[in-house]
Amino acid sequence: MQKKITMEHIANKLGITKNTVSLALRNMPGVSEKTRKLVLKTAEQNGYKYKNSVDINTNQKTKNICLMLSDATRNAANFFSFIQYGIESEAKKNNLNTILYCFNENKDFEIPLCIRDGIISGIVTLGRLTKKTVKSIIQLNLPLVVIDHFFDDIKANYILSDNVSGGFIATEHLVKSGHNKIGFCGDIFSSSSFYDRYLGYLKALTLYSIPIYSNYSIIDKSMSEAPSQEYVVEELKKFASLPSALFCCNDSEAIAIIKGFSSIGISVPDTVSIVGFDDIELSKNITPELTTMHICKESLGERAVKKLISQINEKNNIEEKILLSAYLVERQSVINIKNENEPNII
Repeated sequence: MQKKITMEHIANKLGITKNTVSLALRNMPGVSEKTRKLVLKTAEQNGYKYKNSVDINTNQKTKNICLMLSDATRNAANFFSFIQYGIESEAKKNNLNTILYCFNENKDFEIPLCIRDGIISGIVTLGRLTKKTVKSIIQLNLPLVVIDHFFDDIKANYILSDNVSGGFIATEHLVKSGHNKIGFCGDIFSSSSFYDRYLGYLKALTLYSIPIYSNYSIIDKSMSEAPSQEYVVEELKKFASLPSALFCCNDSEAIAIIKGFSSIGISVPDTVSIVGFDDIELSKNITPELTTMHICKESLGERAVKKLISQINEKNNIEEKILLSAYLVERQSVINIKNENEPNII
């Protein structure tokens, strides 16, 4: 009997991860077009056919969960696709189909057809949502888990990275590398995660008695979402004097700033050291390679499904905010300028 071909076989044959194979087969962001074509060609040559997990008619005993995310989140390559993979993988292990529902955050929330048809056992949301949208989802009265976003005044189950501790660790790395003119870049008002990373930054500077200079930071604008690189450059030129280091709200922000500095002849890390957050694929494909905080993206999705299952099975389940640790990945975007007068923590 011919051995069954799986995604693991394709991954091993091409020397890539199973996650990358899955993303390519599902036409998801996060892989290059070259890799996607190679995966599809190899799958076809070996007789592998990808079975879409959203097939609610194949097994009447299989329950369905609805994964909700905005169009903006759906299009955010190199991050959310890995979390989505974790959701779908853990759901499949537990005989759950995943039905994807994308919506426009700028329009009124519409109840998905799958929920109106009564075939959904629980909901997982992914990424940034407005408070109005979350309240509309809660009113559906289904088990719910929210990933990578939260509201202090809305009672729900949240699965998050430990952004405060992660922001502290990232900033502490800069302090221990000798930097004492450290700024923060990122729109802290656009995301609860970004705001918490900013709080971790403030905590580190306070505990190490490093002055907090607001003129070294850009906290009300996003350079990664800027209309052009010229816009980024103009914002960077507004620094009265350059910080020696910047902690950025995420890798996309850090990469946009590195490119902006490079275009005006400012070297990273020789003039300004930079740390990002998320450890997306692009963080390894920029010069210099980006020092960043690694998030266990697939684990966020897996943990959310486990929490959702416990909600489905236990009526009196207590709402929780579950934090998964992030850890530092040192690369080339931070230079060590430490001297003998190293700051001491309080």
